[in-house]
Amino acid sequence: MPLTPGQAAHWNARVRSAGTNAERAPVLWDLARAMAGKDEAAWADLVRLLTAWTQARAGS
Repeated sequence: MPLTPGQAAHWNARVRSAGTNAERAPVLWDLARAMAGKDEAAWADLVRLLTAWTQARAGS
């Protein structure tokens, strides 16, 4: 789902306000859920992507 300019500004501000990866991770998860909407296949893809990102940042 594409974001409107207002939505993009909102999410950009949330990401910018997160100073560390630990603070950024929940913002990215929230954004992913918002973008996937009711599309469970999209949500599954985003879960795999963010899981890999989270694990890489945690040194797993």
